[in-house]
Order: sequence, then C-alpha cells, then structure tokens
Amino acid sequence: MARFVNTELRTQHAGIARFTRGFQALAQFNAVHAALAALALVGSPARSAAAKLGAALEKQADVRKQRREDERLWNVALTDARVMADLSRAMSRDAGRDARGYY
Repeated sequence: MARFVNTELRTQHAGIARFTRGFQALAQFNAVHAALAALALVGSPARSAAAKLGAALEKQADVRKQRREDERLWNVALTDARVMADLSRAMSRDAGRDARGYY
C-alpha cells in the first residue's frame, strides 16, 4: 500500500550543492587554468589574423615573381626582334579589346 512513498530524501538542497561545487572549482583555478582560458579566448582571432597575414605575404610573393618574369621577358625581347614583335602584337590586341569596351 505504501509503494508511492519516496524514502530516498536528500539531506542537502540541490542549489546549495551546485553553489558549493562552483566555489570548489574556483578554489582549484590557478595560473595554468588562467593561461589556457586566455589562449582559448585569443586563439581563434589570432589564428585568423595569422591566416590573413600568410595570404597577404603569399600574394606579395606572387606579385614579385610575376614582376621578375616580366623583367626577364622584356630583357629577352630587347635582344630578340621576334619576341618584341609578339609582345607588340599582344599589347595592341589587348588595347583594341579594351578600347572596344568604351565605344
């Protein structure tokens, strides 16, 4: 007849137990935990900034490489008339294509 009776009653309130566990966790918080928390807070923005910096450096390296290749081609064109004629035709064709967009 007494099957509905709960005989396992808690001796401490659940909210107070959580509160005391929170203070115990704060007591165990030390410099290592603070450093890890700071790294976790700063880690993602630092990683994205490093990625942006890496992309900018890579783009700058590509621009320098293209500039060196253009300079080599120009030096070859100065000594070889056939290369200079090819460059001239390519430049005039590009100029014509660009001018068509304006008219």
